[in-house]
Order: sequence, then C-alpha cells, then structure tokens
Amino acid sequence: MKLKHYGETMTEQTIIELVNPETNILAFKLIKLNDDSYFKSLESYNCYKVILIRKGKGKIAFDNAMYEFSDNCLIRFPIYQPFQIEADGPLDGILLQFHPDFFWNHKYDMEIASKQVLFTGIGEKPSIKITKAEMGQLLLPLDNLISELHNNDLGRYDITISWVKIFMVYASRMKLKKGVVYVEALSTVYYTFRKLTNAIEQHFQRNHRPADYAKLLNITVKTLNRAAKHQLGKTVSDMISDRIITQAKHELYLSDKPIKQVAVELGFHDISYFSRFFRVRMDMSPEAYRKSVREDAD
Repeated sequence: MKLKHYGETMTEQTIIELVNPETNILAFKLIKLNDDSYFKSLESYNCYKVILIRKGKGKIAFDNAMYEFSDNCLIRFPIYQPFQIEADGPLDGILLQFHPDFFWNHKYDMEIASKQVLFTGIGEKPSIKITKAEMGQLLLPLDNLISELHNNDLGRYDITISWVKIFMVYASRMKLKKGVVYVEALSTVYYTFRKLTNAIEQHFQRNHRPADYAKLLNITVKTLNRAAKHQLGKTVSDMISDRIITQAKHELYLSDKPIKQVAVELGFHDISYFSRFFRVRMDMSPEAYRKSVREDAD
C-alpha cells in the first residue's frame, strides 16, 4: 500500500490515505472534519464509512429522509449508500472510510461480527448517540493508529490494521448496547437492494446466478436488477462476480492454497472455467495474479 499522511495527532488537521497500487483505488482514509465541506463534493459511495462527531450538529439526508445529529454521536453508512450531511456550523469530527479490498489485503476477516453489526442492518437509522466516555474509547485506537503510521518499525501496517479492528469492535459493542433504532419507512428500491447485498455476502460462494437470489429472496430477477442498477449502476451478475473476484484475490494473495482448491471453495468445480472467469475480469490468470501481487509485496 502507498501511504500518505499529514499531521501528528487527532487534535490537528489530519489526513491518512492508503492507496492500493494494484488498482489505484483509495483503500482507506482517515480525515479530521472541521465542517461539512468534505461531503459537498462526495460522489463515490463504494466504501464503508464511519463518522464520529465530537461537537457539532446538523442533518443527515439518508434514503429520502432527514435525520438530525448532535454532539457525541457515531454515524455509519454501508457500502453503496448515498447520503448527504449538512452541518449547522463548525464540526469537530473524524471520518473513516475503507474499500472492501482494504481488509483483504491486510489479512483481515470481513466476516467478523463487528462488520455485520455495523453495516448490514436493513432500515436502521444511520446515527447512534454515545457518551463522552464512549467517544474517548473510540478515539484512543485512532490516536494509536496515527502514532504507529508515523514510524518505520517492523510490522507497522499489521499493527495499524489491528487498531482499526479494535475501533470496529468497540463501535459494534456500542451499537449493540444502544439497541437498533429503525427508520419509519424505506423506499422499496433501497430495501430490495440492501436485502440483495446482504444475501450475496452470505451466499456468493455457493450461489452464482441471479436466479438463485431471486428464489432466495422471493423477488424477480427483473426487480433485483432494477434495484442494482438504481443504486449501483450494475447488474446482479456484476455484483455477484465482483464479490467472487474479491474473495479469489484474497485467497490467491494471502494463502498458498492450490488454484483448484480456491476454485472449489468459491463454488467452481471446473478449474478451467474458474480460470476463464478470473481472466475475463482481471486480464490475467489466477496464477499470474498470485505471482504479480507477491512480487509487489516483496
């Protein structure tokens, strides 16, 4: 990963960016918020986002509804969730955003309970009110994260990701403790899309066809495709393929499993078909991909 970082502690204007050199995609960002200007130009929603507001108030536009936020709150948005934030004056806050590939590349299991708790609920309000003590608990791993990235000691990236994981677990515990607060209504399109993304996350290793998810959710393929196009600009097949490829890249990079074993674990019993599937989407074979990413890591 290529690293850019500015500032020394969370009390200063701080930005940390990790860019995946393989895809040139922003993998992780941590930024200090002084106002809502960052959200004025926000166009990409292909990342998970967690926002801590220490001081400030305003409104969140979320799925055609408006919600208020104020001091000491935790706001989180799942991947592909459009939103807007308008502050009623200055803010004192922190934003973390990360692309799904970020965790794969850093040996982190995206199936952990904290990820499920924070991001996969359907129809939940985006903000959670927390105490000052809880805010301090969440800020501690972020301070440690920044401190770690400012030295060149052995294993600093592994320790950094551990601090992110600790932050996620703390945030998940707080959400569970506060209980789930649901919005009054969701648009049909968004509700369908969120059910689809959750289903793909749970079943992509076995179910590869849009018809599988239509049957599972008791929704027509046409309706699923309409929701996927509306929210993401992709088809259901694209979404399934993207998830399979992300997992395949993870296994090829981080494990020494034979290609055949990776294929079988992803639901492909014909290794040649898996190789064609991978090559079409990555412009290289699984073997070539494994070699290239390991050479980059050396």
